[in-house]
Amino acid sequence: MSDLPTVRPKHSRSTSITTSKKTTSHQRKPSLNVQQQQQQQQQQQQILQTPKPELKRHSSSRASLNIAPPTTSNLPRFVNSIILRVHSFLNPSGPLLPHSKHGNAFGGTAKPSLLSKLAQSRFIRFAALFYVIFSVFLSLNHTWKYLTSSPNSNNSPIRLQQTDAALDEQFNDDWVPQRTYDQDDTYSLMNQMTHGLKMSKLFSKSYYDAAKNIQPFWKKASNVPEKDEVSIITTANADTWEDLKRLTIYWEGPISAIVHIEEDDESTVEKIKQEYENTPELYRNVDLHLAQIPGEKLSVLFPRNAERNLARLLAQTDYIMDLPHGVIPATDLRRTLESNKERIDSLLLAGDLLALPTFNFKNRKATRDDVPYDKSQLILKLSEDKMVLDDKHWKENEGPTDLERWMDAEFLYAVEKYEFHYEPVIIESKTIQPWCSERFLDSRAACIFSSYLQGNEIWVLPDDFMVQMPLEVDSEVTDFDNVVENRIYAKFYWEQCVHHARQLDALGLWKSPRSQHIRNQCSRVIQNWGKGLIGKPE
Repeated sequence: MSDLPTVRPKHSRSTSITTSKKTTSHQRKPSLNVQQQQQQQQQQQQILQTPKPELKRHSSSRASLNIAPPTTSNLPRFVNSIILRVHSFLNPSGPLLPHSKHGNAFGGTAKPSLLSKLAQSRFIRFAALFYVIFSVFLSLNHTWKYLTSSPNSNNSPIRLQQTDAALDEQFNDDWVPQRTYDQDDTYSLMNQMTHGLKMSKLFSKSYYDAAKNIQPFWKKASNVPEKDEVSIITTANADTWEDLKRLTIYWEGPISAIVHIEEDDESTVEKIKQEYENTPELYRNVDLHLAQIPGEKLSVLFPRNAERNLARLLAQTDYIMDLPHGVIPATDLRRTLESNKERIDSLLLAGDLLALPTFNFKNRKATRDDVPYDKSQLILKLSEDKMVLDDKHWKENEGPTDLERWMDAEFLYAVEKYEFHYEPVIIESKTIQPWCSERFLDSRAACIFSSYLQGNEIWVLPDDFMVQMPLEVDSEVTDFDNVVENRIYAKFYWEQCVHHARQLDALGLWKSPRSQHIRNQCSRVIQNWGKGLIGKPE
């Protein structure tokens, strides 16, 4: 054999089969292509000779046996498509390019907005999907109930008759309306509240343990007063109990009194109980409300102003007269009120106040026999310098009552020189007047000041007056408490000016004569706080 390498003829690697006669000049390539071509032709002939089934001859019923039912394959496909859609909704696809490249490809980076971020949030999409599903099921539920319920089930004549019979039985002539918080129950939750909770809510600035020990109508008078009478409201304790007994001699009308006793002083409580039951003037006209307060002295646990409000709340008449202890009506005030009933009722129902000047003895040893019983006797004692006008916070014979004018007066006159410390004995409506501010230990001036700022007049009775008997005990309010009270009252003055100015403005009365009092008393305050409300009334 020769060592020279054998040179093989090059042939085309094309896989195409050609039958052109031009390719017969090549030796190796045509031979391979011809063999492959022959084999393929034989296979095609065999396939063509194989008999095909004639599907057209089969009926539709036979064809259904060879093809799977569409329901068995479409149901999973439908479920899968739903799952796929939910998955794609909960997992939104982002852009194909990263954010930086996406921006470069489309002309610069664009920061996604907050709305687009919320739209792409998976939590937001889940909440939206849940809301849609819940709404659909809720709508289906209501629709189903509407379609399946009978139209006359609730309005049938038999059912209506049963309902009417039940209502007639429930709301008969003996039915008493009560507040209820349940449409199926007639009882009131107010009836189930503890007494301490009610009292604590009534007197929110008081100590809870003090408020819960209050016993309204601890002793109730046997006489039932007329609604248009005047009730005296007052307070008493172990030291001033005798003053209350003395008051019943000068006043034969109804009295609503708070008895302030130390919490553990049962002996005093029993003593007062026995005296009340054995004294006709007491058990006929006096309603006693027991307040057993921690401590024997007046304190912020349950201040005197709160006691005034309680006595006023429990009074059985439409009109009241606030009377400090030791003060007695010297004249026959009940006859004056009865003889001028129409005039006095019209004033009190309009919100005005009736004031009675209070006079004091200069001699602390004065007794009951020294009390003047009419105006002429009083003027004589004034001229003899045995008695003086006692307007608290003013000097003797001075104050807004205007002693000279009162001595000459024959008719009612309005107080013209009012000052916010003025606190005479007053007669007022039980329901119309504002309540006393309970932030003060003992301040009747605060009660009157609120009413005066509302535009109510203070009318002084010309022939009747009060007498302050000499006190055997010192004042219950200490010097330190007086300093605190005065500072609180200065703030209270500003507060009431702004409060009542806003009320009158809201009622549309700011430009009416009713605002004259507050303009005179609070001009400096409202100029600073009222933003130009001050002006002349129309």
